Amino acid sequence: MNKLAIIHVAKKQLGLDDAAYRAILSGAGVASSKDIKTTAQFNTVMSAFQKLGFKSTWIGKPINTVKGAPGMISKRQEYYIKGLWQLASRFKDEASLRKIVKRVGKVDDISFLPKRSASAVILALRDICWKAGFNPDTKEGIYVSNSKGSGCITSNETASNILSPVDGRNRIDQTRQIMAARAGSGE
Repeated sequence: MNKLAIIHVAKKQLGLDDAAYRAILSGAGVASSKDIKTTAQFNTVMSAFQKLGFKSTWIGKPINTVKGAPGMISKRQEYYIKGLWQLASRFKDEASLRKIVKRVGKVDDISFLPKRSASAVILALRDICWKAGFNPDTKEGIYVSNSKGSGCITSNETASNILSPVDGRNRIDQTRQIMAARAGSGE
């Protein structure tokens, strides 16, 4: 979520009319939220919203949402997190990604993650990958166990062919089908 979006969320949550909203913006020296260019202007507007009762997870924390800013998530970390999420999650939507970022990183959106929190999210997602039966480094299925024993999947089979992203109950049956197809083809 960018600064402009936060300002509009605050305006909506507080139920401000246009005159009150413009008065807050003029206190920061701007006529429109699009004119906010500096962090000081943004913090002035957000402080006014806070005094009116707006509550957000950014308050009390330094905000710098410029991509590549020192101390904030890098493009590479963001790409890696989204890739791990696509590999390991059952629900591959933005809302479920935000839930894990909120739970592990304690922020509402991935763009607000500090580098240290981004590393924690990456480690959590790597654990999820391993538990789901994926090697997060190669994106291949690695191991599926059941009550009767265990099955080892070779590196030739990709994870999408082995494990169901929607329903974990079908994993053992899918593995057996793949093994039977291999035995029939002479692999």
